[in-house]
Amino acid sequence: MKQYAKPIIHGPGSGEHNDGFGFNRWFRITPKDTDGKFAVFEEEIPEGAGPPIHVHKTEFELFIVLDGRMKFHCDGVEEVAEPGTTVLIPPGARHAFRGMGPGTSRVLIMLAPGRGEGLFRDLASAELLPPTDMDAINEIAACYDVEFVGPPLD
Repeated sequence: MKQYAKPIIHGPGSGEHNDGFGFNRWFRITPKDTDGKFAVFEEEIPEGAGPPIHVHKTEFELFIVLDGRMKFHCDGVEEVAEPGTTVLIPPGARHAFRGMGPGTSRVLIMLAPGRGEGLFRDLASAELLPPTDMDAINEIAACYDVEFVGPPLD
């Protein structure tokens, strides 16, 4: 087991910036920091925006709403989440989320294990965005056991 010598501390808006999928995000804790066990990042979701419905085949995805309001969809269940709300999406669940505003919402996201963080790095590098690039996005997503299976939420 790896011994960690010191804590990793990032304040709001700090950490490595990434804009994969067209959203501002800051990687706070990377899989490299945790031997791949998990990754944590903060993401800004503009009002009305969100990813298409997708599935993480091997990862749990945990959300903590920090600011604004978010709509979450998971296997047919929809809920609107206020600041302080925690949402856990299990592996294999069809899910998506959408910023409900007002303005930009902020959410803290944890992926466990943390492989999926690499998807955002690859999408940013390739400058791919939905809906026009979905074939190429799904090709890259498959490398991370993620599949986009439907449209964004209304």
